Amino acid sequence: MRKTETAALLCATAVLSLALTACGGGSGVKTDKGVDSIDSEAPAAGGKADGKADTDRREGKKDVTADRPQLRLDSSDEERARLGDAYNACLEAKGVPMNHERAKLAGAKQASPVQDPAVVKKHQAGYDACLVKLPRQPPETEPDTNPHFADDYRAYVKCLNKNGMRVHMVSDTSVSPDGLAWRYDDGKQQQLSDAEQTKVDRACELAAFSD
Repeated sequence: MRKTETAALLCATAVLSLALTACGGGSGVKTDKGVDSIDSEAPAAGGKADGKADTDRREGKKDVTADRPQLRLDSSDEERARLGDAYNACLEAKGVPMNHERAKLAGAKQASPVQDPAVVKKHQAGYDACLVKLPRQPPETEPDTNPHFADDYRAYVKCLNKNGMRVHMVSDTSVSPDGLAWRYDDGKQQQLSDAEQTKVDRACELAAFSD
């Protein structure tokens, strides 16, 4: 989730549309489910927006990292949705194209950005201006702040499988520098609905990373 700023921004904005959890569940590496949930880091949306902060410091720009809202492992879905809506509303106010059709189908009041690298690049100024509203993921779900991240992540994926999600862990440094991510099992029908998967994802994240 932290490979490039564009990928990060796409992940974060998508993530911040439904429920801050899936694109990275904090770890920001839940690749296959990221676009439909806003649970995860959305700092990352900065996709490691903190990496962007380092670049800004070198260029003499203000680092807004400390001003961004901080998610906790036990942050409620309501809080995550509220913060995600605030971020997306800021993007919309800055002229970033929004996916209103998808929001309408989902019954959401606030639309999320159109997921297209070209759109992100064209509206980079808007994303930069709204970065201060992008929630940071719980520190427990970030490899930089959790020395046991790898073990916790393995426990997290094991929990997903145990609770009905047909996924497997992969090593993919194009998704995350630590190389940890999960993908849906090829050729296997998922038995859980999107809502059920989101519920399982949140429960497993809390159980694995709070231990």
